[in-house]
Amino acid sequence: MIREIVTMKADLEALKTQFGTALRVGPVDKVDAEKGFRVSWGQDARGEPFLSPWYPHPESGGRTSTWMPLSEGQVVGIINPDGDPRQGILLRGGFSDLNPPPSQSLDENVFRFGGVTITISADGAVTVDAAGPVTVITPQVNLGGEGGKPVARIGDKVAVGTGSSAGEWPIVEGSGTVFAVD
Repeated sequence: MIREIVTMKADLEALKTQFGTALRVGPVDKVDAEKGFRVSWGQDARGEPFLSPWYPHPESGGRTSTWMPLSEGQVVGIINPDGDPRQGILLRGGFSDLNPPPSQSLDENVFRFGGVTITISADGAVTVDAAGPVTVITPQVNLGGEGGKPVARIGDKVAVGTGSSAGEWPIVEGSGTVFAVD
């Protein structure tokens, strides 16, 4: 009987340890393009940083592929189903003073990186706010919807049908902010 109680006590202690390491939350401490990321779980007994093992980047590599690396200071949670931190699964965490939310609206999806913010509103509006130039590479751009008239550019010829200026003349001025390449 005593042997069974000792065995149950040992099993209980093992379960407590496993449960205690099943979910860990902390800020990302290190990020490496090849190795992935490490999370800070506080300090060890000597006051040194206690870091997780390297985890792979939490991205999708299937038919839909993404690359949005974590950043230092970003809060994440790691689920370790069997208590082994080397087998952990990342949960992107919430916001912090270092990384506040890009919006407070429940009617928006917002993506922010560097000097770019893309906002998709529930009413269908899309806003791109960029600190630098925006380049769209596509075989055709339809401004305002399909079926519009072609847009002329500097150097394109315009046919003037009547009057003293009749003939084909090149466009010599255009927008200073919208540019196109054939």
